[in-house]
Amino acid sequence: MQPLSAPPAPHSPPEPVPVCASLAEALMDDPFYQAVTIDHAAAPALRHRVLAHYFALAMDEACAVGEVLQAGPDGAAFWITNRATASEKAMHSALRAEGLVRCLGPLGFDNYQRIAAAMEEQVPGNLHNAWYLSILGVRPAARGQGLAQRLILPTLVRADLAGTACYLETFNPLSLPFYRRLGFTSETECVEPVLGRTYWLMARDARPPS
Repeated sequence: MQPLSAPPAPHSPPEPVPVCASLAEALMDDPFYQAVTIDHAAAPALRHRVLAHYFALAMDEACAVGEVLQAGPDGAAFWITNRATASEKAMHSALRAEGLVRCLGPLGFDNYQRIAAAMEEQVPGNLHNAWYLSILGVRPAARGQGLAQRLILPTLVRADLAGTACYLETFNPLSLPFYRRLGFTSETECVEPVLGRTYWLMARDARPPS
């Protein structure tokens, strides 16, 4: 991702889409999302709205170049698949960045660019055409019902039928057993240099039909 010019003062985010508000509630404490909303750390309600808008922009991108699965307003999974060309992906990534530069604030947008670039460098070449689970979240009050698994299993089935691998990144060590049970058994522990935080890159090979 090429750095943009210095961002303007952030705009007030719109009223959040319900599922995006749920994602913001679910992922507010994640180190990455803490870093990209740092400009709003002193205003928790505004920080939540900014993060919900972040997810709305990510959902628009995933709808255009991948797929989105929702569990009503309670949670969602966003994927970047190979349904779009490289140029289409680049165009929608740029559109998302244009939206982010208007809402995150200068520190947050700088963190977003630097962290995303550093993490992209860690993705091995054999995964460049794999399907990417970019976001998965379920609001805390709706957890324990199997929603997270139901949100990603249909895409994993389609990936198997297409014969393609999948991968994801997580800063949460508690999520590792969940993803391992779903076949993400290739696991690389990384350190993100901007935050100095450990995260895991997990990959899943396509499974032949039984």
